[in-house]
Amino acid sequence: MSDENAALNDFVANAAAVLRETEDNLQKLAQMARLRSEQLRSDKENGHEAEENVAALRVRQIGQQLSKLSQRSNTLQTYLQNGLDAPPTDDDHWPRIRVLQSHEEERSQLARELEETVGQLLANAVFELASCRHLLSNDDEAVSDGLDSLQMELEQGLANIRHFITDLEPATVLGNFGLGGGVRRYLEQYETRTKIKTQLRIKTNIGRLPSIIEISIFRIIQEALRNVQQHANATQVDIVFEENNSTLEFSVTDDGEGLTPNRVDVSKKNLGMARMVDYAELLNGKLRVLSEPKRGTKVILSIPYHPAL
Repeated sequence: MSDENAALNDFVANAAAVLRETEDNLQKLAQMARLRSEQLRSDKENGHEAEENVAALRVRQIGQQLSKLSQRSNTLQTYLQNGLDAPPTDDDHWPRIRVLQSHEEERSQLARELEETVGQLLANAVFELASCRHLLSNDDEAVSDGLDSLQMELEQGLANIRHFITDLEPATVLGNFGLGGGVRRYLEQYETRTKIKTQLRIKTNIGRLPSIIEISIFRIIQEALRNVQQHANATQVDIVFEENNSTLEFSVTDDGEGLTPNRVDVSKKNLGMARMVDYAELLNGKLRVLSEPKRGTKVILSIPYHPAL
């Protein structure tokens, strides 16, 4: 590692430590402001209720500003620790990483609840049904056929639930296999479920990335594949990872019906595309949609990448 990179890493580490301490102090001040505001609102003993209400409002406003500063400190700290460029300075962008992280936490919680309730119930039902079938006489063909059909439906339901859980919480598979391996395993399930052929080509050796970055990239690929399944009427989809001029590119290309320019503009406004754009902006990246009628659609995510030397 060069002296310049070592100096940069030291500075980033020191900056992150200072920001972490700053965030803690700002949170303490914001809490103090909230408590003081509540005290002023309830204190009417001096007969200056109007003045006290003005003071309470002012202190509450200060507390809100302190909370925003704490969020900004946390966001910049997260960007530095994850090797990302600093986010834009507009107010709307700073808390976005916190919102997306919160969404991921909610999805993880829902995935765990599904696994522990519906998933476990279906798994037990499949096991118990298989056990019962061994105890029954094979003389009654109608009963045997009915049990076979019921077991197939339960097994399909269990497979669907587990795929849904993977959709909700990719962090586990990404943590075990990395971005490339995690996407490859997701594509195996995708092919089985949709009957659309897939091909993954990885033309770069990027190694492991911070968890929030891998999850964000995975979410964009996942949403693009969902759009292929629902709208493209495609038979083949290609996913490519490549590196070019300090930029990582992830593309999803299908051979479906494609879109007219007007439909491309409309598609960019739907909820799924809005989520993709949010994740791309989280990475300081750019999302493009290229499409022509009868010539398929290509979704391209480009993000800055500066590997450590």
